[in-house]
Amino acid sequence: MSSAVDPELSALIREVIEAKLLKSGSEEKRVAEQVASHGLGSLGASERDTFERRVLPILSKPIREQLAIASIVQRGGYVPRKIVF
Repeated sequence: MSSAVDPELSALIREVIEAKLLKSGSEEKRVAEQVASHGLGSLGASERDTFERRVLPILSKPIREQLAIASIVQRGGYVPRKIVF
């Protein structure tokens, strides 16, 4: 397996981290940072599992949608009638 860093994946991970969509100090954030810096090939089996099951679903959703959801959660679950992007 190659340890080449995918620049697009790395940029997306950094965007998700900057948006605080991965909890500080979490295994998900640590694994995501490792992928951003060293590539998917640098992951061990359990780290790859964490990446595939718990990080990829976050990376696959549009950032704007996730920020809206995070905002709703921070407001105690209040959901406006319609979210317009």
